[in-house]
Amino acid sequence: MSTRVTGIEVARSRLREIAVVRVDERGAVVDEWSAVLHPDGAWIALADVATTLRERLSQLAIVTHNGRLGVEVLRAELAHLGWDLPPFAQLSMIDASYHYLPALRHRRLSDCCTAAGVHMEGGGIPPNSTPVNEARAVAGLLGRFLQSAGGVPDLPELLQVTLRAWVYPWPEAPSHTPGPPRPWPGRRGPGVLSTLAGQPLADAIAVVADVHTHGYLALVAETLHDGRLTPETFPHLADAEPLYRLTPEAAADVRRRFFDTLVQQAIDNDRYHLEARQELWRVADTLGCPRDAVIEPIVEATPVEFPKLVDESGTKKPTDGRNRATPAQMRAWAIANGFDVEGYIRLPWSIVRAFEEAHAEPVDRTQRPAQDGPAQPPAPAAAPSQDVPQLDFDRLETPPIGNPVV
Repeated sequence: MSTRVTGIEVARSRLREIAVVRVDERGAVVDEWSAVLHPDGAWIALADVATTLRERLSQLAIVTHNGRLGVEVLRAELAHLGWDLPPFAQLSMIDASYHYLPALRHRRLSDCCTAAGVHMEGGGIPPNSTPVNEARAVAGLLGRFLQSAGGVPDLPELLQVTLRAWVYPWPEAPSHTPGPPRPWPGRRGPGVLSTLAGQPLADAIAVVADVHTHGYLALVAETLHDGRLTPETFPHLADAEPLYRLTPEAAADVRRRFFDTLVQQAIDNDRYHLEARQELWRVADTLGCPRDAVIEPIVEATPVEFPKLVDESGTKKPTDGRNRATPAQMRAWAIANGFDVEGYIRLPWSIVRAFEEAHAEPVDRTQRPAQDGPAQPPAPAAAPSQDVPQLDFDRLETPPIGNPVV
């Protein structure tokens, strides 16, 4: 099964879409069904399909890739319509993948399908990744696991979940009067991610998560990406913590480790320019992490130790005597000291001169790796353009931390 919901607050979110693909005990597809409940298109009311859902889900295990939140929203929606539902017997493919695909680094649905040799329509990439495509992929993945592909022993929970589902049938009809009509929320705003979306989030999850926290972090990454998780909706993320058997303290800890990993990966990949820093700050605000968690690691990761231009007495401090530096080191120094280098393919002369001024000797940018044949004299350095604005070095006594234009 796969769902789409409007938010992360279980009690107030609405079910927008649902797709159900049923399989038999060997994993073969029996039938499939889907409905669009969102009022912006061709839609139907959940009350009109509640009986159909009962026929398709009663006494069957509910298997999703990472759909605990969607299943709980479905339960809340049906409870509002008067249905008193028994406990759902659920299984998550993310959790099962640790047993059947233990060496996998990324555990998105598309990654699991690729590793297991299951075709996924749309490749798992929005907007082609619809609930119907995802439900079919989950069914295919479940089938591979049921067949114990690769000779892996059966996961006990996979065998038990069907028995648990059979014990608790759904009621035949609603048992109490439906509640008043509930409003549909407005359209979501844009997500807070662009630079970090996709692969960087998956890489950070792979570093931090284990079988107990992977599903929760996948939910955090997904909702950050699609705009459901914002500083305003962040308090409602607490609704999802019990679904993943996490205490508030454990959830806060894994979110902070996830965020610290994102920052470190940005540093390792030299992707902490202005736009990336602003995005990291937005993520920090959203996850309740301090903004210092962004800039302090960047300053600490500056490749060389850079002194102030002048000391307390007004005398220029001695430098470390470096006379060579790479463009990446100069860029790191400029970012750590508050210069705006966003949008520059090459560093501006003004920043290079400021870097050189902070050292005992100018940086030699004419050195090249040795070539076969006679050595060539270095090319004369190009004179800086008089049109480039000069920096006021007296203003750099104490280099600012962060970017002064933000």
